[in-house]
Formats: sequence, C-alpha cells, structure tokens
Amino acid sequence: MLGSVRRALRAAKARRNAHERPRVRPLAAGFWMLVAASLAGVAIWVTTVWMLGTTNDVLARDAKATAADRARVRLEAVRTGLAAGAGVGAAVGLMLAFRRQRHQEIATALIDHDAGERRVTELYAAAELLGSDKAPVRVTALYTLERLGNHNPIHRQTIVNIICAYLRMPFLSAPPPPTVGEEELAGLPASERAAVAAASAEPTVSWHQERDVRLTAQRLLAAHLRRDAEVPWSGIGLDLTGAILFDFDLSGCTVGTARFGRAAFSGDADFRKTAFTGHARFVGAAFYGRADFELAVFGGDVSFDRAVFSGGTGFRAVKFDGAARFTSATVVDMNGDHVLPPGWRVEGAGAAGGRLARERPAGR
Repeated sequence: MLGSVRRALRAAKARRNAHERPRVRPLAAGFWMLVAASLAGVAIWVTTVWMLGTTNDVLARDAKATAADRARVRLEAVRTGLAAGAGVGAAVGLMLAFRRQRHQEIATALIDHDAGERRVTELYAAAELLGSDKAPVRVTALYTLERLGNHNPIHRQTIVNIICAYLRMPFLSAPPPPTVGEEELAGLPASERAAVAAASAEPTVSWHQERDVRLTAQRLLAAHLRRDAEVPWSGIGLDLTGAILFDFDLSGCTVGTARFGRAAFSGDADFRKTAFTGHARFVGAAFYGRADFELAVFGGDVSFDRAVFSGGTGFRAVKFDGAARFTSATVVDMNGDHVLPPGWRVEGAGAAGGRLARERPAGR
C-alpha cells in the first residue's frame, strides 16, 4: 500500500535529518601566509648562518684568500640562504594549492550530496501528492516521479515501487451505478437501502478520473520498461499483487521479478514479446479480456495456479526456461480463441469452462 511507502520515506527522512554533516572550518589564509613567511625567514637565517660559518672556517685555513674572495663567498652564502627561503616558500605554496584543490573537491561532493538530498525530498513530496483527492494532482505526481527516475537511476526501483503501491490500492473494476435519489431509496426494502446508498455514493465522474490516473501510471511503467525506450529502466521488478489493471499493455518490455498474484485484468492483457528475467507469479489472477503471451520469454519459474481466463488465451511460441505451473487454472469461455501453452490442454470442459491439465504422453 501507498501508506507503507510513505512511512518508509518518512523514516528515511528522519534518519537523514538526525545525522547532520559536520561543518568544515578551514584555517584562514592569513594564518598560512604567516606560517609561510616564518618558515621562509627561518630557512634563510639558518642556511645563511650555516653557510657563513662554514665558509669562514674554510677561508680562515686558506692563507691565500683575499678580501675579494671572502666577500664573494659571503655573497654566495646569502644567495644560498635566499634560495632556501624561496624553496620553503614554494613548498608552502604547493601545499596551499593542494589544500585549495582538496576543498574544491569537498565542495563538489557536498553539492552533489545536497542535490541527491533534494531529489529524495522531491520523491517524498511526489509520493505524498499521490494521496491527493484531485486527479490532476495525482497525474502531476506521477510525471514528477517519472522525471526523478529518468535522472536518478539509483531511485528507479523505489519510484516503481511507489507507482505499483498506488495501483494496488483498492478500486472498483467497473463504474458505480448512478446516484440513487431519496425517492428511489424510499421505495426499496429497508435491508437494501444501505447497500444501494453506499454503492451509489461515489460519482461516476470520479471513477473515470481515477481510471485515467491509473492508465497513466501503467503507461509510464511500460514506456520505460520497453527495450526500445528512450530512457530504459533496466532491471526493474514489478509488484502488482491484487491490483486492478485496465487494458494492461506490457508488450515488448523486459521485467525482472513480476508479481501479479490475484491481479484483476479488466480488458485485454498484452504480454506479447515480454521478457521476464526473474520469477513471475500470476497465482489467482483474473483475466477478463484476452490474455496474450505470444512470444513471451520466462527466464525463471512462472506460476499461473488458480488463474482464471475469461477471454481468449494466446501462448503461441511462448518460452519457459524455468518451471511452468497451471495448477487449477480455468478457461471460462471455451468458444473463445485459445492458444494454450505447450504441453497443456483443457479437461472437464462444461458450461463453467474447464481446467488446464498437462497433456498425457502418447500411448498412455
């Protein structure tokens, strides 16, 4: 349900707010300038004193050294000291350049992190908007989720889970009857008044709006699961257990794990050329229109146990790489256009239809 998705998003937001990032407080540039000047001065003084002391000892032992030689040597000592100071200054400058680059990298990482946090906030807000009582607001929320999924692959499965949770919410498979007036209610037996009033409480226009929102959600899922999609969402699993789906079209799509247990397919269900890379579950699903799985590929195990096929069935050239189960699956309309899965037949066909059973090997 959408409520569980909301609770999970609230918990994630609370955990995120509980752990604030520590602020980086770099030392002021003036401090580093003072350090650089001090180190350079110390290097100049130490080097110069050491060089002068060394040269004075050498000149003192050299009886042929002239005053000009002594002046030249002292000048070289000063130059060496200045060069040492310049070297220390260059080293400090290199360190500051590295520090500046490091801070830029940290700033970029923080900007990316903040952008990700904003996307999660938008995801949370869009999930909240799906609970609006206004159909245009819910449609806007769906397109917001789609935009977030296109730009944030890491959140795509969460976004699909939210959309699937919305489709799993209770909904009538047919429009409610017209509103019954008080006069009509007065003419009904007392035992029927409450039931008729409850059934006619929701306006028909509201039903059609909700149906359009759900069709939009279905189209958004299919548009990004198709192999030729402009922005494909690969590796996505679907959980539509118990959902009511209208003219569901997943043809040419690639789906990971698929859960359609107890789903109600109002209208045709089109799974032609659909590739299921994980396990697929259609246990107890009800197909009220044609169920077409022509050229579909089931990479994992698939179960149609207790599924009900009220319309035609199309399993031509379907491929089962794993185990395929149709235990207690029922075909209602025996006069419909049926292409049964390979290795299966209908037995006990009567007015209420027949059940699928494995074909008996020849000679038995």
